[in-house]
Amino acid sequence: MRTPTAGHGATTARALGEVLAGARLVDLSRTLEQGMPTYPTHAKYFQNRWLSMGDVARMNQLVLGEHTGTHVDSPCHFPIRGPHADVSVEQLPLTALTGRCATVTLDPPPGPEEMVGPQPLLDWEERHGPLQAGDIVLLDFQWARDRWGLHEAGFAHLRNWPGIARKTAELLRERSVRAVGTDCVSLDSGDGGRGELPAHYVLLSAGVLIIENLANLDRLPPLCFFLAFPLRIAHGTGSPVRAVAVVDGEGR
Repeated sequence: MRTPTAGHGATTARALGEVLAGARLVDLSRTLEQGMPTYPTHAKYFQNRWLSMGDVARMNQLVLGEHTGTHVDSPCHFPIRGPHADVSVEQLPLTALTGRCATVTLDPPPGPEEMVGPQPLLDWEERHGPLQAGDIVLLDFQWARDRWGLHEAGFAHLRNWPGIARKTAELLRERSVRAVGTDCVSLDSGDGGRGELPAHYVLLSAGVLIIENLANLDRLPPLCFFLAFPLRIAHGTGSPVRAVAVVDGEGR
């Protein structure tokens, strides 16, 4: 195998710089702030001002759960079986959440606690070509646009959100996608996918990661490039991420 040289590294850096200079970056992450919506049974987010005697630096203490804000679920988040059962977030490779991104807008938007079948994915493939192994698929339920807010204003985001049906999760697994994201607080509907949580069990057991609470999906074209990096949390079941889409400069 050929060993990369310093010149090769400079060429790669220059090429990446040119690509990014001609592209626009879309932030897909929610701001971490007190009163933000979190899954009803999960830890809430707190930011405490931290004063230290004799230290002029300003700092805050953060208290949050692993699944706060825009975050990734690692396979060990659920009691699954198989080779991915014990994979925690610090074990994920840097490429786990990088790659070609397919954004599927569900239009008309699904209703409360609706479990969306595979037809929107099949329709997307009809228009844009088949999903590829390693794709990151983002599902824009159009749920959070008028429902995300702080404190009581965010309760609407946490009531009766839609999710995907088992057959949809199975289709995504069959396509060997890398990750599936949603603008909802969970990829399973607000009633837990009729209590079965099919999205989490089907996808995580196959090593397919789940990204939740994404923002600005309406600013993405059908295809772009996705980047997100979780924190290296030892034995972590998940982590907040800064999710970014790289979009052609002339995109919408």
